[in-house]
Order: sequence, then C-alpha cells, then structure tokens
Amino acid sequence: MKNLKKLFIIFIATLTAIACGEPEIPVELFDVMDKGAFARKMTQTGGYNYYDVAGSSIDIHVEYYDEAKGANIASYDIDVEYIDLIAGGSKSVGRVDFVTIQSSEFVVNSDGYLSSDISLGFSAALAAIGKTRADIDGGSYFRYHMTITKKDGTVFTNDNTGPNMKSSNAIRALFYLDVAIVCPSALEGTFNTVTVGWCGLTSSQMSFEWVKAGAENLYAVVGGDFSYGAYFTCYGGWTGKPMGNLKVQDACGILSPTGASQWSEVYMFNDVDLSSDRTTLVIDWINDYGEAGVTDFTNWSGGLWPAGLN
Repeated sequence: MKNLKKLFIIFIATLTAIACGEPEIPVELFDVMDKGAFARKMTQTGGYNYYDVAGSSIDIHVEYYDEAKGANIASYDIDVEYIDLIAGGSKSVGRVDFVTIQSSEFVVNSDGYLSSDISLGFSAALAAIGKTRADIDGGSYFRYHMTITKKDGTVFTNDNTGPNMKSSNAIRALFYLDVAIVCPSALEGTFNTVTVGWCGLTSSQMSFEWVKAGAENLYAVVGGDFSYGAYFTCYGGWTGKPMGNLKVQDACGILSPTGASQWSEVYMFNDVDLSSDRTTLVIDWINDYGEAGVTDFTNWSGGLWPAGLN
C-alpha cells in the first residue's frame, strides 16, 4: 500500500510539471508567419483574332491583396511565351519579359482597393517574342506568367501558390493566363457541287449545305453525303451515304476532314484549291477504303467563297 501511494504521488507530480510547462504551438502565430499576396482578376474581356492583330487585346482589371490591403506589394510582373500547337512545337518561343507594373502605378478603384487595368495587346505580345503574324499560327496560344513581389523581397508565382487560390471563384488569383489565337470561321451556307469519282464518272450537279457542328470551325454536310454525289454515281444510283461524324474543319483557312463515316472510314484531303476569282473551291479527297473524288464547290450561298481557303 505504501508503494502504491508513492507511485500515485509521483504520477500527480509528473502531470503538474507537464501542465505548468511551455506548451508546444502546432501552428505559427500570425505575426511571425510568411504572409502571401496575389492579384485578383475581377474582369476580363477581348480576345486574339488572327486576322486582326492590331485590333486584338485581352483587357483585365485586377485588385491587389495582402495583409495590408495590397500596400506591401512592390510590383506585378508579367512575362509571356508562345506555345505552338500546329507545327509540333517547332515554332514555340520561351518565356520573355512583357511588362512590369510598379506599386507607384497602382490606383484605388471604386471599391477602395489598389488595382490595375491591364491591356495585353496581340501586337505587343508578338513584339515581345520578336515575331510577326507570319511566324505564328491560329490555333496556338500565348501564355502569360504573373509574379507578385512584395516590398520585403518575398516572391509569389504560380509555382508557390496553392491551387485553391487560383481556381476558387471567390479568390481568382491571377498567376497565369492562356490566350488562344482564334481564326473566326464562317463557312456555313449552301453550294452546288460536281464530283469526278474514283470510278471515272462525273456526277450531275447537286446542292448541299454546310452547318456548324460541335465547334465554331467545324462543319457537317446536311444529309451526311461526304462524297458529294460520288457514291450515287460510282455505285450505280445507290443512295447510301458516308454519314457518321464526318466534318470539315477550318483551321485559319486550312481545310481538313475530321471524324469517320458510319463504316469507320477516315477521309483525307489531298489538295484544296480556291480559284483566283473565289467562285470555285476544289477539294481532292480520298478515304482509307480507296474511294476518292475531286469535287468542285460553286455558288457558295449565292456568292464568293471566303478568301484564303486552302
């Protein structure tokens, strides 16, 4: 009993010592923590039109946030790179300086926050990477990289900012921005065709229509006859049609087939040629079953085909 009493006294003394000791703090206190900063994207308008470089820009309005309502931010730096998706990456240009906005240029907006109105001009982006429109392709894109530097020298980028900060609708921290180079496409319309099929016979003149399908630059032929009369002519009046999900893709004037027929046949355009007076579009096509044709497309929507098709 005496030994048990001694053990109980030792146990109480030990608990008392622990309770009175300095407790471990599992997190940093706010006054000694590293404090972040970011630019919040409030609005974004505009786009990059391949056919209108001078008139194209992305315009954004950002508000600056840190522990002092943006007052401890020294600068907002923007770099740009060109990412080639058309020529296998061979035309890509690495990250270069675009613009640096110093804190002295921040203005207080109508909501009382330090802010900036930023214009990312298409022409300015090309100048920054040392290229002209002839050196790039529609369908590729520019990527902008943003860096916040605070007055104490700490730096915040896309790499050291959590994904929730960037993806949250409430926060919208802007550390990078991708801007696609778009080629507006408008090939929907009616036209007449005459096709010389793989059998050597020439179809009668027929009428067809392209409609947008699935994207702004994809066109399906109404009725599904991607042979434009060649099946009917070469198969002795057979009314079967390729159907499937075949479409014509317009990639900044470069026409190509996408998808496959109902029999899984894949098509290829050997040549696309637009006459100098733009009245006739000629497509030399073939599929992997061996069916082929050369089709003249005329009287597009009662007028001329858009310039630059090939």
